[in-house]
Amino acid sequence: MFFTLSKILTFLLSPFTYIFLFILWAYFTKKSNRRRKLLLFTVIFIFIFGNRFILDECVRLWEMPISDNTSKHYDVAIILSGMIEYDAKNDIKKFNSNADRLLQTLPKLCKNEIDYVLFSGGSGDIYHPENKESLLLKEYLESIQWNTSRWLFESKSRNTYENALYSAELLKSKFPDLSQKKILLITSSGHMRRSIACFKKQNIHVEYLSTNRFSGSRKFEFQHCFIPQTNVFNAWTHLGHEVIGYLSYKFTDKI
Repeated sequence: MFFTLSKILTFLLSPFTYIFLFILWAYFTKKSNRRRKLLLFTVIFIFIFGNRFILDECVRLWEMPISDNTSKHYDVAIILSGMIEYDAKNDIKKFNSNADRLLQTLPKLCKNEIDYVLFSGGSGDIYHPENKESLLLKEYLESIQWNTSRWLFESKSRNTYENALYSAELLKSKFPDLSQKKILLITSSGHMRRSIACFKKQNIHVEYLSTNRFSGSRKFEFQHCFIPQTNVFNAWTHLGHEVIGYLSYKFTDKI
C-alpha cells in the first residue's frame, strides 16, 4: 500500500497537475473577475515553479553537501537503483541521468579503492514488477564482458526503505563482521539525506558519495533568473518527492 501511494503522490506533486487544473477552472468559471484572477495566478505560478534560480536555492538547502571524507579504501560500495529500465519494444536496456551513480563508482572499483559493489534495486514499476533493476544491470554488465565477481545484486527492494532493509540482510549474510567494514553509500545528492537515514535505521554506518548534483554555483544571468524553463517543473516534482518521502518515512518510523 505504501509503495502504491508513493507513486500516486508523485502525480500530485507535479506543478503541471496544478497548472492544468487552474487553466481548466478558469475556462469553466462563469465569473470574468475570477477568470482573470485565476489566469494571473497561473502566470505567477508558472514563473515561480519554472524559475531555475528559485529552484536552485531550494534544492541547495536540501541536497547533501559534497562529502569531505578522507577514506581511500572501502570494503563495500552500495549503489542505489533508479537508473536503468527495460524497453521491451526494442529489447534494449536504457539508462537515465541517475547512471552517474554507476559512473562515479566504476573508477574507484578499477583503482581497487572498493572491494565489493552492492547494487540494490528491484522494480519500482507498478505495472512491470518483473523488470528488476539489479538483474537488468547484471545482464548489461555481463553483455559487455564486465567482470561481476566482485558485485552483489539485491533485487527485492522497491523503494529506499527496502533498499536499506534488504541490503543490510545481504551484507550481514556475506560479512559476519559487518560492523568492522567501511561502507560507501552512492546515490544522487537529493536522494542522499533519506538514504543515509534509512541505512542508519538498519544500524549500517555509511560514508557517502553524492552524485548528479542538481544545484551548482549561483548564477545571476537573465535567462537563469527570469525565463521559465520546462525542465524545472520536473525538478520540483523530484524535490517534492524527496522532501515528502523523508517526512513520510519519519512519520511511519522507517527512519
